[in-house]
Amino acid sequence: EGDSGADRRLQTTYQAGGPVMINTILVPTDFSDHAQRALDRACDLARQLGAKIYLLHVQSESSLRTAIKQGLLDVASTDENVREAVSHLIEERVSQTLSAIDSSQIVLEHTTRRGDPDSVISAYATEVGADLIVMGRHGAGFIDEVRAAVIGSVTEAVIRKSPVPIMLVRRDHGE
Repeated sequence: EGDSGADRRLQTTYQAGGPVMINTILVPTDFSDHAQRALDRACDLARQLGAKIYLLHVQSESSLRTAIKQGLLDVASTDENVREAVSHLIEERVSQTLSAIDSSQIVLEHTTRRGDPDSVISAYATEVGADLIVMGRHGAGFIDEVRAAVIGSVTEAVIRKSPVPIMLVRRDHGE
């Protein structure tokens, strides 16, 4: 029952002098364990608050770079083959991510965008009218700075740019 008080406080977060209801939750994912924990927590909140979830994956690298990293290239690969292979890989990972959650009693939409993750996440939050962004503290990206080692470089950048409140989910959440 300790969570219900925290959820009530979250539901009535005050912004610009008045309460804000949480109806739309954005969950960015890089398919890491941290992102999965954040999605699990967002689903719990969505069930309790009757909120809709938008799951967003941002492809920040070129299709060629992703294909090389994932071993998707062969000598006969064309640019179109590479794009299709990467697109298929992302679809598989989204399916795996969604299959790992209990999506009963929630409405969830997912999409993939290209670009700089922190900028795309912030812009998408505005586009879908997100009331809250739920993120893992650290993702799968490289660590550029000491502070990024604690919360992740994309997470840190989103905190700086976000037009809406952000809830960070600790690594040990749910353990």
